[in-house]
Amino acid sequence: MPHRAIIGQTGSGKTHCARATAKTYRAAGTHTLVLHKPREVWPADCASWQTDDPARFLRMFWASRGCACFMELADADVSKWDTEFHRCFTQGRHEGHRCYYLSQRAAQVHPNIRENCESLCLFSVGRKAAKLWAEEFNDDALLGAVHLQPHWFWFKPSRYAPAQLLKLS
Repeated sequence: MPHRAIIGQTGSGKTHCARATAKTYRAAGTHTLVLHKPREVWPADCASWQTDDPARFLRMFWASRGCACFMELADADVSKWDTEFHRCFTQGRHEGHRCYYLSQRAAQVHPNIRENCESLCLFSVGRKAAKLWAEEFNDDALLGAVHLQPHWFWFKPSRYAPAQLLKLS
């Protein structure tokens, strides 16, 4: 069960993508845990349980099993160096969790998290960010994320599959 990074600038579609994915899990009967940005609650059909408190999220994460876990980590709320969140990605799959990491800035995603994400949704980002993800996933097609319109993204279903250009519906 691969972990996924969902990366993009404000307004590019990353939250819409994550909510659509979470809604699919909920419809299939899988519980979803969501750490959302302050004052940006997710709809009930997307989240079985949610909070904007990182410490509370971590307690629920480790008390649960087999969930789809969405971490919309606002850069100011969770530090790049927070090792407790790194553990979600390095050890969470042993608890049956699938982790989804949402961020605006590639530089804010710690290498421990990047290395443990097997799939990627890359929305519009700056040149340095596109280069970082192209190198991480060994796919130069990701460099095209610099010029994407909102709701278009490069999707890597695995590190070994070529990137596909998709549009959110």
